[in-house]
Amino acid sequence: MKKIWFSIICLIYLSAQALVAQRFEGSLKIAGTLSQIDGDDIYGFHKPGYEIGGFVSARLSKTTALETGISYNLRGSHYSKNDLLRVAISLQYIDIPVLFVLRDWLNETGEDEYYQMEFFGGLSLGRLVGSSSLSGVDRDFKKTDVSYILGASYFWSKNWGGSAKYTRSFTSLYEYSKNGGFIQMTSYYLSLGLKYKFN
Repeated sequence: MKKIWFSIICLIYLSAQALVAQRFEGSLKIAGTLSQIDGDDIYGFHKPGYEIGGFVSARLSKTTALETGISYNLRGSHYSKNDLLRVAISLQYIDIPVLFVLRDWLNETGEDEYYQMEFFGGLSLGRLVGSSSLSGVDRDFKKTDVSYILGASYFWSKNWGGSAKYTRSFTSLYEYSKNGGFIQMTSYYLSLGLKYKFN
């Protein structure tokens, strides 16, 4: 009887492992970023930065998935040589995105089939873990950020691909009055980088 139960447990375990292997996949992303902040009195994506993160996606169907993970990114704003104002803000965030992924363009050549295109969008909850500014205003920045994300990835192999995305905050980083008006500082950025899938 013990042998039977042991065999059943082993079978359930192996089946679960096979299911997990088929349904879930991990990935790493690294990207360069260009960012700016609305409401800082300067314009343009002049602040370079980067982001790096690890992600797990759960397959919902053959062409759809739900992805989440954790990432670190550096963004903010910076004056250019044409700006009269000298504004420089550096922001460091830990983000937890939740994305819906749509896959297309099935590549059936070679031994492994894979989708060459991924389109994704969703929300991200971020925590400000570090900041600096020339004026010292960063001491009053809000610590929690909620953003939306839109992007796409192209894969040239089963494991390797390139990814581009746009991220913009719903929530303001800082609020102040100016010339009788109410100004909200809101950050957003573009990123372009590499994605590696463990599958």
